[in-house]
Amino acid sequence: MLEQIKEHLDLLEKERNIKILMAIESGSRAWGFPSPDSDYDVRIIYMHPMDWYLSIGNNKDHLEYFHGELMDIGGWDIRKALGLLRKSNATPFEWNQSPIVYRDNPEFQKAFHELAGQFFQPRHTLNHYIGIALNSYKALDGNHIKLKKLFYVIRPLLAAKWIAKKQTIPPMDIFNLMPMIEDDAIEQKIRELITIKSTSNEDFMYDMDADIKSYVNHLLDDIRNVDIENPVQHLSVEPLDEFFRALLRTS
Repeated sequence: MLEQIKEHLDLLEKERNIKILMAIESGSRAWGFPSPDSDYDVRIIYMHPMDWYLSIGNNKDHLEYFHGELMDIGGWDIRKALGLLRKSNATPFEWNQSPIVYRDNPEFQKAFHELAGQFFQPRHTLNHYIGIALNSYKALDGNHIKLKKLFYVIRPLLAAKWIAKKQTIPPMDIFNLMPMIEDDAIEQKIRELITIKSTSNEDFMYDMDADIKSYVNHLLDDIRNVDIENPVQHLSVEPLDEFFRALLRTS
């Protein structure tokens, strides 16, 4: 599959007349809890030739590309990605630290990482993860649930707890978030569920453990009551502009 992904990235560049700056995995494979039949959520940041940005039209700033049932490629134009970075959106923070990289560009990723650190605002990103967790939590109907849905609640809650405790950008994958679990028995149960998921299909149904359910409920309550200062309202956009202009000059 790796070679197929690389071939389709090359094809995308030619067909769409873009330059891919970053191509990574985002989804259960990168989060640390894939199933054998998990699809490949390839995410890219790309740029157009300079003239594309000198148009008065509202050009599309994102793309979607599907191949078969297992490969899903999507991403953002660099200007949109930098705009999200300015808003301390958690998604570009995650993409930049994905453990699965399909198109390696260390210089770009290093600069993007430095900008992420400048524009990270704990309260804003914390709210992002709480929102993800709540939306996934609402989808848990009863105790007999899809196991993958449970992880869609646990991972963002642990990321939110990381922010509340450390006020730094949280890791993307669940294993590096494990230190946020202070109950050894709960951590062991979650690790066992990851093992189960690694050998079960995406539609595997799980009867939720009472201790896990209690832990999730308490963690959600605690995170929603975290007191963190509101975001800084007027961060200078100049570092992002300078980075964007430098990229265009090399196009």
